[in-house]
Amino acid sequence: MGIDTGINFVNVTLTELVFKLNKKFKLPKDGLPVEIDVQTKNSFSPDKKTLNAMLSVALFTKTRNRPFSMKVTVEGTFTGEDPAGLKRFSKVNAPAHLFPFVREVIGNTTMKANIPPLLLPPFNITAMVEIDKSKKVKRNGKQ
Repeated sequence: MGIDTGINFVNVTLTELVFKLNKKFKLPKDGLPVEIDVQTKNSFSPDKKTLNAMLSVALFTKTRNRPFSMKVTVEGTFTGEDPAGLKRFSKVNAPAHLFPFVREVIGNTTMKANIPPLLLPPFNITAMVEIDKSKKVKRNGKQ
């Protein structure tokens, strides 16, 4: 039996899928690292008891010789009775709950494109959030 966090995962929706195959792609001899850009966005209901979390992953957006370009966006709805707990949950846990859905869309889409399926490895969401915070500090001069 699991621990009751007081937070419910209501639903997840695929809201954007853009895929473009590069038929002229040639794999470099030294391989090709996966370029990944991750963005998150959270919004709350007026009573702060419903969270709509968005996770967007773009692949190979800046790579010149890319096998494909892809953008996947999913949105999840979470509810909870404790607004402060839901806000804490929104920072790391909500994107972590959504990431497997993005991973599945990417793997299935690449497989259906008749190329080797791209299976994203586990992703450190905490590190991503910390990197995002540091970018905001540098851009704004404060947090």
